[in-house]
Amino acid sequence: MKKRFRRKRYRRRRGNLSASNWGPFIKLMLCIVGALAALAFLTLFVMVMLEAVFHVDTPLPPDGIVAKAAKLFTKEDILVVTPTPYYTPEPTATPHPMESYNPEESEREVVLPPELQYYWFGDPVFCGGRMLFTAGKIVGDNVRMCALLSYDPETGAVSELPVKPRNAHIVYPVFNDQWLVYLDGNVKGGGDICACRMDDLTASPKIIKTVYVGQPEIRLDGHYVSWMERTGTARDKLYVCDLDTMETTVVAMFTASSYGTSAPYLRDGTLIWASEGTDRYEDGRMTSVIKHIDLESSGIRDYNVSTYVHDPETNGRYFCWIDAHHSENSTLYYAEAEGASTDLAAKPIEQGVVDFIMENDFVAYSVDEVIYVFFFKSGESFRITPERELAQLLGASDGYVVWMDVTTRERDVLKYAKIPKID
Repeated sequence: MKKRFRRKRYRRRRGNLSASNWGPFIKLMLCIVGALAALAFLTLFVMVMLEAVFHVDTPLPPDGIVAKAAKLFTKEDILVVTPTPYYTPEPTATPHPMESYNPEESEREVVLPPELQYYWFGDPVFCGGRMLFTAGKIVGDNVRMCALLSYDPETGAVSELPVKPRNAHIVYPVFNDQWLVYLDGNVKGGGDICACRMDDLTASPKIIKTVYVGQPEIRLDGHYVSWMERTGTARDKLYVCDLDTMETTVVAMFTASSYGTSAPYLRDGTLIWASEGTDRYEDGRMTSVIKHIDLESSGIRDYNVSTYVHDPETNGRYFCWIDAHHSENSTLYYAEAEGASTDLAAKPIEQGVVDFIMENDFVAYSVDEVIYVFFFKSGESFRITPERELAQLLGASDGYVVWMDVTTRERDVLKYAKIPKID
């Protein structure tokens, strides 16, 4: 038999990339391309998420792999998280300057140098950054307020003015940059109302008028002086004097009237005083009016008030008064004058007010030997004298309040405080 020979087949060997010299390089390139594609895909995904969640309009290239991948996602496919709404915070209210007022730290005591041996003080008034007040000694059996002192609150310096009384003592001094006016009083009442020019206090004072009964409180504004004076057994007169001409005029007259004991008030060329109204209360008493006159025009205007009025004062925008004669039953009222027609809407501030003094932004008043200030703008009252200190209100002017510390009666202790100004 013939032996069958089977032809042996040989298969062609396929190329191996790893065995090729270009293999590693090609693999590296493929890895880089894959990484770039993944990065582009991830970037697209983040952009779409930002746009959907935060509504950020991010421009995308129109062509290429990024544009094609963008078609795979829509805003509806992504959970949209609603951002927390932003609320505009309400502005913090500006605290009242008196909120940080500390009575113990704010009060100051007037201390005299040893060479000025005066132990009694009274009638303080501030003007132009300094205070004038009377000072006295015991002469015989009486205290004589025989000196007028000037005090600088910034330095504490005290000096004595060359003004001496011809009678017994100096009472109710008032001053401005031109004039000093005071009552040169007698021990038993009466005296001479005197005026001196501030630039020549060594000259003899001018006597405006001689007073025979009582000691009237003097008001000064510019070159005008006003006071209420008892001129008879039951008659009182309201006077105004022009210091430039020394002419004195009677503005009003009262006969057997309690309004004759009410002091006038003079400020910014305006004179006011209390008088009897034309209506009656339910108990039969007559109502009150506040008389208002412009000294330059002489036109009188009446403001009707629903309470009894005693010692009215004004700062040009508001009126203040008490409804009794400085008793423990007195109520302090105020009313807005600016824009008022003929009727004032009286608003009570405090009961039991013994005394009060009006300033530009506030009125100072005393209740139970404690001094308070009431601010017209905010309608708030604040205590300005320390706890456990008894005080007697003496004055309020030029932004200061002055009182006598009467906690002890061994000597006169004159104190004052600068009241913070509100905007």
